[in-house]
Amino acid sequence: KQWYQRRVAITAGGTKVMVKMKNLLNGNTWLWERGKFMNRRYLMQDMYQRNLDGDETLKDMPEDQDPFWDPPCEVLIGTSSAFLQALGYGIDMDDPILITDYKGEDQGQMFVNISPCDEEGKCMGEEYFVEDSNELLGKPYHYKVTMKSCEIRDSRFNVGSFIKYKIDGDEEYTVTPTVNQSLAPEFNHSRVVKIDKVTQETLEFFENSCITFLLYGCQEDRESDVKLIKLTTKELRQREETTGNMKTNALTRQLTKNTVDESAALKTEILVLKRRNDILAKKEKRIQGIVTAWGKKPPEEQQFEPYHRAISAAAFNTGTMLRSAATVITQVIKAQKLVGAMTGVDGEAPIVSKAAGSKACVMM
Repeated sequence: KQWYQRRVAITAGGTKVMVKMKNLLNGNTWLWERGKFMNRRYLMQDMYQRNLDGDETLKDMPEDQDPFWDPPCEVLIGTSSAFLQALGYGIDMDDPILITDYKGEDQGQMFVNISPCDEEGKCMGEEYFVEDSNELLGKPYHYKVTMKSCEIRDSRFNVGSFIKYKIDGDEEYTVTPTVNQSLAPEFNHSRVVKIDKVTQETLEFFENSCITFLLYGCQEDRESDVKLIKLTTKELRQREETTGNMKTNALTRQLTKNTVDESAALKTEILVLKRRNDILAKKEKRIQGIVTAWGKKPPEEQQFEPYHRAISAAAFNTGTMLRSAATVITQVIKAQKLVGAMTGVDGEAPIVSKAAGSKACVMM
């Protein structure tokens, strides 16, 4: 048969060698494991020998006996990795992520949302924020994975597509419904992941791991172009290689799997920093509003002037972090309590012991 080519391919994990078979007439592909390929190889050798011997029955060989034939099946289009670092800070992730095949080539985009939620799956919202991920230790934690949609480049997979994924601890894959007749399938699939108690291992999983989504496409036996049927296997392969080179040259560069993963991880880290900065800016603005409103009150209603000055300094100094501001506030409150303890009931000035000959002064 001159309609197929065989090619050795390595899966995304880099640990399992597969054999890729492609129908050069309609573009359908299959990935064979080693055992299946070795079995087919012996049948191919037998077919070749029979052809050399002039066996005319090969022309009418049934499909189920043809070693080059397989029924159409689902095939892995590519994978996308969603890194979970944002979950450690209570921040949701809602950015498109790249879909790449085992060679690192761009196959489309996947739109996924991963956000903290309550036990019922209600998202916590933008106001929810964890400044230090260690604050989550020992507490229950829930997050929601929502598969929105995809954009698929290859028109062959217009037949149908679905997504499979595993989360840490899963034995079986979670599979979305198959969406047919679309290159922009909307899956509208969601799943709530419940963690009874956050441990250090959970935080390390958030910090260093990801969820890998596998996008599969359905195939069908389509009628081949009459012009292609007249070509030999050699001519079909030359045509395939020419077309492949043109597609490769059209891309700005071919991405490797490691490059894509590193880019996604950096993007997630930038997202976390940006969201943390936005939330801190909102908190700072709220403190500024409180300080401004307090400053407009009549003098007789104003109290704790040192507290007011400390809050003002913390709120309007753009280089001061909230943790530093909290430290200053705590110190001021302690000072106020000390002043209160040293002040009489009638509100008289505090009694200050003064060493003989001392020139120290007390600033109020």
